[in-house]
Amino acid sequence: MAAADQAALDRPLLTSRSRRFLLAVSLVGIAAFVGGVVIDATRAWSVLLVNFLFWSGLGHAGVALSAIFQVTSARWARPLKRVAEATIGFLPVSAVMLLVLLAGVSVWVPWMHEPNPVRHAWLNAPFLIVRQTLGFLLLSAVSIAYVYTSLRPDVGQLRDAGQAVWPALARPCLGNWRGLDAERRISQQRQGRLSPALLITYACVFSLQAFDFIMSLDPDWFSTLMGGYFFVGNLYIGVAFLAIATVWIGSRPELEGYIGRGQMYDVGRMLLGFCMLWAYLFWAQYLVIWYGDLPEETAFVADRTVDLPWAPLAWVVLVAAFVVPFVMLLSREIKRHSLGLPAVAIIALTGMWLERFVLVGPSLWKDEHLPIGPVEVLVTAGIGALFAICYTAFLQRVPILPIADPLLALASEVHR
Repeated sequence: MAAADQAALDRPLLTSRSRRFLLAVSLVGIAAFVGGVVIDATRAWSVLLVNFLFWSGLGHAGVALSAIFQVTSARWARPLKRVAEATIGFLPVSAVMLLVLLAGVSVWVPWMHEPNPVRHAWLNAPFLIVRQTLGFLLLSAVSIAYVYTSLRPDVGQLRDAGQAVWPALARPCLGNWRGLDAERRISQQRQGRLSPALLITYACVFSLQAFDFIMSLDPDWFSTLMGGYFFVGNLYIGVAFLAIATVWIGSRPELEGYIGRGQMYDVGRMLLGFCMLWAYLFWAQYLVIWYGDLPEETAFVADRTVDLPWAPLAWVVLVAAFVVPFVMLLSREIKRHSLGLPAVAIIALTGMWLERFVLVGPSLWKDEHLPIGPVEVLVTAGIGALFAICYTAFLQRVPILPIADPLLALASEVHR
């Protein structure tokens, strides 16, 4: 197993040509945002916010999924822990995006220009910047601590086996080394304590983001369910990405025997479950608003589901994020198919990006046509390229399997 991990370190997940291409795309995306701020600031800030909510949510969702696997002692998912945790590599980019958004808050936030006296104690720029910064730092600190605790015994086991370890990873992970047996035990104990703390922090921080970056854009609308709906949507995005990564990473020779059709099937079932949970929370929120029929509540929904130009796009979201995944994933064979499962996951991810777009767009964009053009496409592609670079760079430098985890087992031993 150590030799397999050494082979993983030597063989790149992305070729140098692919990496240069992604870097070029990311630079074009940055340039498109800067140019968009000059030409049409509303559209540029809107698409940056949408992509922050989507990609930053995905970046934290992978670590949250690993914590869920740890809390539930999911033996089938142990080979996928590091594949999920690697999304933390996007954390520096997420931090920069948040800083840019907060720096420009006076430009793109509607209540900065039309203050709401009733909610001024909450909706004011200094308090927004402080709470969002502290929330992001808190979640990042817990996530880093969790991933470090997960990685430490794996790095030590590789070193003890005489395998090369990335120096920048070895220095922090091998300090005060107590021996492999002790480190494995301590790691499991600490992960057991950090996992619930991480999940609670995750739910609180992303609920806060939903309130500040979606709900507050329409100061007259409120929903107590918005926080739960938003962070469950992030987990749905994370599972969809994990489905793609499972097929892609699982095809590598060093993971042969650990990730197979059984893991694909289980990830597919998990994807189906989150698809239904997201749709349930959407319906629970929509039903109460429809039944109450209060103008301050229905206007937000009507702008997105009844009025043009957003109503057709809202139906696309429903089909892509719920109808297609739900119908397709009822099939056992699609969940186990190396092309079928990623195809469904890509459709779901597309639907969830558009869902973030529909949640944000109508509050900032008041014209009669959809704000979809070169700026939106290029900025989204650029940030997606940065995510791919960060994800693969992190996964390339760590043991791709949690080799010191006592629950790690061959796929054939789990799916008998």
